[in-house]
Amino acid sequence: MSLNKSKIKILQVITLFSVGGATETVISMASGLKDVGYDVHIATGPNIPSEGSMYETAKNLGIPVFTFKNMKRAINPIRDLITTYQLIKFIKSGEYDVVHTHSSKAGVIGRIAAKIAGAKVIVHTVHGLHFHQYQSRLKYYVYVKMEKFASLFCDKVIGVTFTIIDTMIKNNIIKQDKGVMIRSAFDLTSYQSLNFREKANEIYGIQNYDIVIGNIGRFSILKGHQFLIDAFKMVVKEVPNAKLLLVGNGELEKILKEVVQNEKLSNNIIFTGLIKTEDIPQILDSIDILVHTSLLEGLARVIPQAMMMEKPVISFDIDGANEVIINDYNGYLVAPKDIKMLTLKIIDLCKDKNKSVKFGKNGRISLGDQFSEKKMVDQIEKLYIKLLT
Repeated sequence: MSLNKSKIKILQVITLFSVGGATETVISMASGLKDVGYDVHIATGPNIPSEGSMYETAKNLGIPVFTFKNMKRAINPIRDLITTYQLIKFIKSGEYDVVHTHSSKAGVIGRIAAKIAGAKVIVHTVHGLHFHQYQSRLKYYVYVKMEKFASLFCDKVIGVTFTIIDTMIKNNIIKQDKGVMIRSAFDLTSYQSLNFREKANEIYGIQNYDIVIGNIGRFSILKGHQFLIDAFKMVVKEVPNAKLLLVGNGELEKILKEVVQNEKLSNNIIFTGLIKTEDIPQILDSIDILVHTSLLEGLARVIPQAMMMEKPVISFDIDGANEVIINDYNGYLVAPKDIKMLTLKIIDLCKDKNKSVKFGKNGRISLGDQFSEKKMVDQIEKLYIKLLT
């Protein structure tokens, strides 16, 4: 059975339209599907102003975005019921054939709304699990039950890592045949040498002889910035010319800046503020080593992005990090919260330039086309067609 792509309407649903990996993936997916002939729209809650906005990016790509003002990250029964009702009406009136949800809140109410509205195909992507070891047992249990309930309302669950799918199967959220792994992709052509270091030197006061360590992520407790700062405090004793670029913003920004000031690290640690998604390649081009200290992440996009830029990566060994980082080949994996080992690995790459360069080259080779937007869109399209026919 052949399908007329132009007559197939697809709705991507996500909780917020702030800057972030999940939102970037949704836009990449929508743009890619639009380019091959599908009619694709996005439904979302509003962005959080302090976390940036992706509206301009979607507009430039010609992707219609519809905002539901009551869709928020926090659970609110009344607001969530209103949004569910509005989504049901919207999906029905729009006659969407495929509804593809992303993130926790949109994943629950979006799947329920799509089922009630009679969408032919319902798919959900998990970018990161919302139940984890740092929660209370009650909260963990509730989130697992919510995910299990929501999974009843969709045809397939996509995980951006194998680890996510395995964890969902082990927690009896889905059966093995319901899960599929599809990487969260990005434009690989943007991630190559840009010769931006000299410009970065001017902007951030970096010298050519400095060794620049980068960390990109929202300033929140589970991103682990406190462990990186504690490690870096010891790094600068061994490597005085080490500089740390902290890229992003968030609720802990003021606290982290106070810590840096109190530890007398202001000359070595630079806060860049929030940067545009399209400027990430420039930041990565200007660093020597990427360090990722998140305690919870499906697979941070910045890790493969840095590897495509031939940068060595040091990461806490969480979730999907070990699916792309091969220890002592293209980077280092460190046990979460192990500040001593984190310090040693950073110092090792700071002092051994040859190893750092070798790890970077190995990283790009080992990734291949895993994170290609074309590959992601092809996989998504094949999944939709299989479910539609």
